[in-house]
Amino acid sequence: MAVKTCLMIGAGGMAGGWISRFTEKFSDRIKIVGLVDVDENILKTQGQNLGLNDKQLFTNYLDAIEDVKSDFCGIASPPQFHSPQAVAAMEKGMPVICEKPIADNLDAAKAMVRTAKKTGLPCAIIQNYRYSPNKQELVRIRDEGELGRLQHIVGRYACDYRKYGAWGRAWRHDMDFGLLFEGSVHHMDMLRFLSGGNCEVLTGFGWNPEWSSFKHYSSGMYLMKMDNDIHTLYEGNSSAAGIINCWHSEYYRAEFEEGTVEIDQGIQMRIHKAGEDTRLYDAPSEPLSGREFIFAGHDYLFHEFLNWLDGGEPSATRIEDNIQSFTMIIAAMETTLDGEPKRIADYLGDI
Repeated sequence: MAVKTCLMIGAGGMAGGWISRFTEKFSDRIKIVGLVDVDENILKTQGQNLGLNDKQLFTNYLDAIEDVKSDFCGIASPPQFHSPQAVAAMEKGMPVICEKPIADNLDAAKAMVRTAKKTGLPCAIIQNYRYSPNKQELVRIRDEGELGRLQHIVGRYACDYRKYGAWGRAWRHDMDFGLLFEGSVHHMDMLRFLSGGNCEVLTGFGWNPEWSSFKHYSSGMYLMKMDNDIHTLYEGNSSAAGIINCWHSEYYRAEFEEGTVEIDQGIQMRIHKAGEDTRLYDAPSEPLSGREFIFAGHDYLFHEFLNWLDGGEPSATRIEDNIQSFTMIIAAMETTLDGEPKRIADYLGDI
């Protein structure tokens, strides 16, 4: 497989993590030939690390998209910039892989979907939590019917962010709907993945406890009916003080016809059957449905996207699919504000 050239939009923070992965794990498949960041110090430092010259460094993404010829564009900038950057890149003929969430609002996300459809170019969204061994194993149990039919799934996220700034950046404590946009964007997608269905109806509410360090809703509970008649329940809490299910340790409980599966931190699986001892084992790092599983998290998504560019199957998290997860976040925001159940199809009728 030929090395793919990349125009990378973003150089610090999460984007810095992308660059490290590209250079450390994908050096035989990816070569960054252009770099964009508004912070000139970070841009210069990363440019030197990558061996780029001044003509390959940009503070304006439009200049970069116009001047740099590359096989794809990687976008790891703040969410409000994803849509204009991705649309411009695709209109210039570049496939896109972009950090989640898709955008900062539904109209911007839809613009990306429409552009991907119009150009026919690959556009994938990062949903790295899908590619953890315990999540993959739960899906295998579901698909192979090991415990019979799936009834419902409960998901729980709980972090102790009671101190201002504890969530890495102060702006996460100041923004509107920080729980949903910065946290639940992972978890709503995970409930789709684990249940095997798209959300049909979503209802629930959010709140902000008096002791919260957040200016807006930091906690919430949402109930979803999926289109395959599976029900899911989500609890999100950024002011947790007791049992913690923070990043990479989120708790999921799947209730099946013949037993229950629990997963949280690590790769341990817990299977309960009435009248029997709990079965404990480690989830294997093996293929799901025959698919290569040599990477996890972000690495698997990059691997999958590159294979797509080489003529393989489209990414499971392509934008035409991931818009379903993003719309759940919008629906959760709106049901929190007006208390009315939301039908996801009502948001997506025009695309």
